[in-house]
Amino acid sequence: MEDNKTAPKVFHPASREGTASTMNDSSLYNTRIINNYVEYLNKYYPAIDIGSLLGYADIEIYQLDDEGHWLSQRQVDRFQEMLASKTGDPDISKTVGRFVVNSQASGAARQYLLGFINPDTAYAAAAKLNASVSRATVLKTHSLGKNKMRVMATLMPNVIEKPYQCRYRLGALEAVAKTFTGKYAEVEHPVCIHKGGDCCEYVVSWEKTRTFFWKRIRNYSFVFSLLACILFLKFLPSDIWDTLVLSCILAVMSLALYTEHLEKRELFTNISNQGDAASRLLDQINVSYNNTLLVQEIGQATSMILDINPLLDFVVEALEKRLDFDRGMIMLTNPERTRLIYTAGYGYNPEHLDYLKNFEFHLDNPNSRGPLVISFRKQIPFLINDVSEIEKDFSPRSVEFAKRMGTHSFICVPIVFKGESLGVLVVDNIRSKRLFSQSDMSLLMGIAPQVAISINNAMAYRKVTESEKRFRSLSETAPDIIYLVDTSGAFTYVNPAWEKILGHRVEDVLGRHVADFVRKEDLPLYIDMLKYVRGKAGTIQGGIGVLLHKDGSDRFFSISGAPHLDAEGRVIGVVGTLKDVTDLKLYEAKIQSSYEQLKNAMDSTIKAISKIVESRDPFTSGHQERVARLATAIAEEMGLSGELIESIHIAATLHDVGKINVPADILSKPGKLSPIEIRMIRIHPEVGYDILKSIQFPYPISQIVVQHHERMDGSGYPAGMRGQNILLEARILAVADVVESMASHRPYRPAFGIEKALEEISDQRGSIYDETVVDACLKLFKENLFAF
Repeated sequence: MEDNKTAPKVFHPASREGTASTMNDSSLYNTRIINNYVEYLNKYYPAIDIGSLLGYADIEIYQLDDEGHWLSQRQVDRFQEMLASKTGDPDISKTVGRFVVNSQASGAARQYLLGFINPDTAYAAAAKLNASVSRATVLKTHSLGKNKMRVMATLMPNVIEKPYQCRYRLGALEAVAKTFTGKYAEVEHPVCIHKGGDCCEYVVSWEKTRTFFWKRIRNYSFVFSLLACILFLKFLPSDIWDTLVLSCILAVMSLALYTEHLEKRELFTNISNQGDAASRLLDQINVSYNNTLLVQEIGQATSMILDINPLLDFVVEALEKRLDFDRGMIMLTNPERTRLIYTAGYGYNPEHLDYLKNFEFHLDNPNSRGPLVISFRKQIPFLINDVSEIEKDFSPRSVEFAKRMGTHSFICVPIVFKGESLGVLVVDNIRSKRLFSQSDMSLLMGIAPQVAISINNAMAYRKVTESEKRFRSLSETAPDIIYLVDTSGAFTYVNPAWEKILGHRVEDVLGRHVADFVRKEDLPLYIDMLKYVRGKAGTIQGGIGVLLHKDGSDRFFSISGAPHLDAEGRVIGVVGTLKDVTDLKLYEAKIQSSYEQLKNAMDSTIKAISKIVESRDPFTSGHQERVARLATAIAEEMGLSGELIESIHIAATLHDVGKINVPADILSKPGKLSPIEIRMIRIHPEVGYDILKSIQFPYPISQIVVQHHERMDGSGYPAGMRGQNILLEARILAVADVVESMASHRPYRPAFGIEKALEEISDQRGSIYDETVVDACLKLFKENLFAF
């Protein structure tokens, strides 16, 4: 994978990524699929330039090294287009599909399949593994008897698959059996998406293994020999009979030994096949373990070390110990933010280190094109696997810097805190020992924010502790309370704002414990805050607490705090601010009260509308209210959020509002309805939608109402929607509506009863009604958790 034909590129998210406007740009296919192609081409078509194939498909070589990366339909289509042209084989996808079970690119999935003892279980497992390489299709398997399996491939919504992908799948299905039998499976393809079918159906059959064949011969030989010996016991002389017995024993033992030999050979082959995959899996586990330790170590350091230089030294030391990079460094801005300067690093020889300490990247030059400067300014990462091939993209000074440092490849990520760039984190290799991958860059992108937070905390701490006099002089005029407490929780300093806000004189506060100014029930909260800051050198921002005014009234504060350190860096207390938010809390309470009043008004309006509808049909009085109760109970049983439950309750209460447009004599007609009358009733969801769509509910109430007669199989109305295209709220409402309707009396029929209603939804579970909704409803009634 590191030959000269694969041209490394610059990773530049601005040119690669963005919000997908069509399904064609969605991430559907794991890079392991393309890796199978690349491995096959390297083995059988070594003359083909892999780099040009990947470049045409807009795929970076380092992305193939990342099993967590996914590609779009457009990318794999362009790859296939160029591949077919280069090889001259329009059906090469099927050939590569056959190659997949032997490909190293299959990784842990290949090892997983090899662990099964027969093709049946392997095919079933392969269908489940499909989700790890493709988000475009769902595979399901069904056994058709011995040595035969049906595989169904169904496209996900809005996915448009190409014929070559069907051929790739067919080849892979043929190859699974070869792992066990030594021969490709026979695959019939009676139904195909690309020939008008609603799915791709494959009927896979395979031959029995030689071991199975010889086991059967061994068993039959044993039975035949035993019967022969018994049969000829009375007819043959004893010496001849003894010879017969001995011959039978020798024959059966020979067959048994040969069968055992075949079994061992097959087992040896299987173990050998798993060796490489297991080795690669162990390597991945080791890498993941080191990455986890790195993140943990840096996380601990960033929460405990508040001095910038020791912090950055620890970070680069962890990078050197845990990651496979030759060198690494952190560059931060100077105080004027006009330069990027070297701050900490590892792996550099004295000559390079001296050069780095005297080298600066200019941030004040608007024409600067260096990758480190661009990464800092635009807050984007760069991944470059061959510096010599991107010289034209960057400034001569940056190229000269890379050559002077002997850099062959590097990754640069920005260090950003709350939208502001603080510096860059850079790792590089001075020789091409391996290509950098997107996983490498993602790991560094995950570390950089932690470093940024700690740098910001350290900077803030440095500013606080640089001059206590300056701190005190500034705090005297601050509108918020500024305080210092020692490790025991006693105040050692408060500014004059305390007296203005809480009424106590400053001298009456100093030396007293925090407990003297808080409610008893709140004291554990303040103690925990002090312990957190004092014990872990952490910071508190935006915590809300209550302090007592001198007159005994409550005042609400936004509390911030940080460790107060002495000259040796030891924690001697907590320093922070108390911002009075009492007026804000009162305002929030008023807003909450107004919200409750509006909500009560809306609930009353909804109930009134529901009563108006039911007043036109006295025989179904209370129907909407009962449906709302059941729908809400189902939603709660399913564990849905409070907002979803509330939207379901509102929609259920109003779901028949459209019947206000249906003549009352039709609603209460005791006999069978005519087709015209049925059509008039069936427009009530659309009428309800028209009535409710202009009301500004916080939820899609009108959409739920218009869909509550839709069914999972498309047999509902008014739009004939199917499956997951129907809102979950509407699917819940549909089940609740049917159960209540069947359980209740109607003018044209007596009540069927709750048992019949539950039998109906149980019978139609998964076809007409949503499976999960039906299960939740059945549980409510079977466990006596709900009753009308």
